[in-house]
Amino acid sequence: MTEQVLTAIFSDEIKDEIIDTLMALQGLSGFSLGQIDGYSRKHSQYDLKEQVAGYRRMWRAEVLHRHEQERELLLALEESSRASHLRYWVMPLQVCGTFGDGDG
Repeated sequence: MTEQVLTAIFSDEIKDEIIDTLMALQGLSGFSLGQIDGYSRKHSQYDLKEQVAGYRRMWRAEVLHRHEQERELLLALEESSRASHLRYWVMPLQVCGTFGDGDG
């Protein structure tokens, strides 16, 4: 079994849709989600506040999954991101695991 991580960057506009999509995928054990400040040379897509600040507030999701799940995951995200731009990349994992018993 080859594990890999998908990273997706997207706007607040489709956040709820992306969360619902990832939660609905039965083969996934979970994902991580956090806010980031996205910088781009394409400032024309920014609103006035974002142009002044120089960045756009975005969301970053990271999904650990098996290689066999990649196609289903990408198709689901493509469908969920029709209302707004989503950038993604997939990278293989060298090593992954957990430490501790989770009770702390």
